[in-house]
Amino acid sequence: MTCSTLVMIVVLGQSPDADPRALISLLGAPRYAQREGAAVQLQQLGRRALPALRIAREMKDPEVRTRAAALINRIEGSLLTQPTMVSLDFENRPLSEVVKAVSEQTGIALVLIPDNAPQWNSRKVTVHESTPLPFWKGLDRLCEAARLQYNFGMYGMPQGRQSALPLFDGGGRPAIPTVDSGPFRVCVQSLHFQRDVTFQMGSPRFGQGVVQIPGVEQPGSVGQRFNPARSETFYAQLQIIGEPRLSVSQSGPLKVIEAVDDKGQSLVAATARTTGMQRTAGYFGAVNAGSAVLVQATLIRPDQPGRTIRKLRATLPISVATRKPSPLTIKLEGAAGKTFRNDDVAVTIADIHPLGNTRQTTIDMSVRTLGGATGAPAGGPPDFAMQRPDSFQQTIEVTDGQGHSMPWYQTSFDMEGARISLTVQPQTLEGNGVPAELRFYGLARAATEIEFEFNDLPLP
Repeated sequence: MTCSTLVMIVVLGQSPDADPRALISLLGAPRYAQREGAAVQLQQLGRRALPALRIAREMKDPEVRTRAAALINRIEGSLLTQPTMVSLDFENRPLSEVVKAVSEQTGIALVLIPDNAPQWNSRKVTVHESTPLPFWKGLDRLCEAARLQYNFGMYGMPQGRQSALPLFDGGGRPAIPTVDSGPFRVCVQSLHFQRDVTFQMGSPRFGQGVVQIPGVEQPGSVGQRFNPARSETFYAQLQIIGEPRLSVSQSGPLKVIEAVDDKGQSLVAATARTTGMQRTAGYFGAVNAGSAVLVQATLIRPDQPGRTIRKLRATLPISVATRKPSPLTIKLEGAAGKTFRNDDVAVTIADIHPLGNTRQTTIDMSVRTLGGATGAPAGGPPDFAMQRPDSFQQTIEVTDGQGHSMPWYQTSFDMEGARISLTVQPQTLEGNGVPAELRFYGLARAATEIEFEFNDLPLP
């Protein structure tokens, strides 16, 4: 940061009550130091600056528009790595009202299953916390007070236009090792240790008989030698879960920083291998985007191990994304051959036609991201959001005339031209099965590294 920028920040002041509109007027100031200072202040204001910055993207000054778009992406990205805070202050309120209030407060859909059960209105909840809690701790506290449970693997159950996190009747959650880091929860699912002996037939050693291996029963054939290969496998199976509003993917290898048993012996593998697997149940209902990732942390087991893993500390780089709040909305009737755009994207509807004799409908379209407002991570390519076909699962929603979300699957994708064909399936229980509207959501994205530590885990 230059000295002139620092001076400008001092002049503007660091007050949290700074007016975003006044700062935006300085984004087009004649002096570079003024523009930079205003940008720094707006970024520090964070969420408070977003409404004014969105208005600034419509201004005539190209400098203001460009800086406003860049600041929106940076602020929205930074918010992805901060936990959603939950305020719990309820006195003898019906459970259904409490769950609805928490959902509205956080913007994360929580639903009681089954939704028509009479006990939800008759059960009263009293829970008071003096300060707001991060989402996962707040959810645990609510479930404790209301005798509820939830299941990480059931993200994506439908509830209107969005997916939801279901809550079930039942007291007490199973005790599993968990650590929270911002909007992420890391769980130890299991610890595995296995020894194996495998045999490979070597070259015959004629005239020397069978080579005896202590403790290994040999076959009767003479002139054959067996080479046993002994191996051990020891790893921790971890699950990294983002708040349901987030799509999470692993962006690099897990690194075990420290692992020791209660005897002080290191459990860190010299060449640790890690594997990751993306969950298939996400908040967006996507096939390839999810709110959880499974990963294995490879360890070594000493010859004379202790009884517990005294400390297991590791880091994992991840990428996170979430839908932006205001989609590009396209009325599909008469849309064929037309292009629709907002600040983030231009969508051209090439054709809309029924699929053979079925009730399904195919939508052929192309997508092009626009000038800097892609939501890509800093330093990423301009069309980052369009480089993976599964990104469309997060960004596109199709609804019928009653506003009900309609399931669809991707039938073709041309990465070079960002062309995609969707086949929309009719709803069987509600709606008339005809797609009426397409919503294209921009994605806010961020990259971060989670650091976590577990203590006193039993050694297998």
